Amino acid sequence: MPPVKHYSSSEVNQYELSTRLLSLTENTSYTLTQINGQRIYRKATHAWTGPEPSRSCEVFIGRIPHDCFEDSLVPLFQQAGELFEFRLMINFSGWNRGYAFAMYTTEAEAGNAIRLFNNYMIRPSWQLGVCPSINNCRIFISRIPPTTPSAEIVRLLYALTDEVQEVRIRRAVASCAAIVEYRSHRGAAMARKALVAAAAAAWGCGARPAVDWSLPQSPQLLKQYREIGRWSPERGVELTRVPEDSPGASPCNASYTLEPWSQARRLRMIQEAQRNAAAVEWSNRMSSGLEYLSASMGSLSVGGLQERVWAPPPAAPRAPSGPPPCPPPGPPARPLVPTRDDFNPWTAPHPMYEFIHGKEAR
Repeated sequence: MPPVKHYSSSEVNQYELSTRLLSLTENTSYTLTQINGQRIYRKATHAWTGPEPSRSCEVFIGRIPHDCFEDSLVPLFQQAGELFEFRLMINFSGWNRGYAFAMYTTEAEAGNAIRLFNNYMIRPSWQLGVCPSINNCRIFISRIPPTTPSAEIVRLLYALTDEVQEVRIRRAVASCAAIVEYRSHRGAAMARKALVAAAAAAWGCGARPAVDWSLPQSPQLLKQYREIGRWSPERGVELTRVPEDSPGASPCNASYTLEPWSQARRLRMIQEAQRNAAAVEWSNRMSSGLEYLSASMGSLSVGGLQERVWAPPPAAPRAPSGPPPCPPPGPPARPLVPTRDDFNPWTAPHPMYEFIHGKEAR
């Protein structure tokens, strides 16, 4: 594998980069042009005869470092086969947007590129992602004001975007959505960018329509959109409605499914809300348990605890001088033994004191 050139954000020289990019086209049959946020490295017209390769010959390249350009990527992907076109997405600052498309001359070469460069370590701890390219030409628009006539929706979409083929509309009691089909993926991408900025102003009335990619292949879901609209300068807006009792028609009660990343984002939001609710419930249980414990401790009798505190016994009266008095008749008195309540381990004699000292005396 050839070494991949690395430009840090503080060392990139645009003049040097332009020189490196121009060297790709010297003594080759390729041209390099930049248009609409993408730089296209493509075979020259005189170097290719016949139809262009099909969409199945194109691969999608993701997770590209933002300071990695064609002078590193094109030689790398040419090892899998002959490139017909390499498109790198560029933003306004000149850095790439992290993904590109490589079209080979045959399907076998495209499969070879996926096998060689999917999870390829282009830099330490930085792997590329390579997979077949999906030609998604549909845009999904939701939250359209339900009072907007279908003819007005079709007219606005044809006026705001280019390359529109047809508009499919689905209506419910309080909602309206549409799927717009374009001639190419590029047309759909440009239309999505334009609709995000202009759809809210176009519909007005405080509308906040949501614009996103739709699933590229969804024939069952498309049957839910029964109104099909087209526009032409000669005929204007033409609306046709698919009858509900047509073969294979499905009930119009399910919403259109967005891209998988949108589903994952919604799933993460639901899981986060569930975790927050569980944390609140746990804190409520802990606070109620502490309140019960403090109430139980407050009900204890402090006076009863003080009565059990040991106190030294009162001093015995001094014995009078003279012979001891005779003990009264009767059974011998039991020796005084400290009770449990008046026992003090710090002043009480050792239990074996008398035995030890009596033995020494003997």
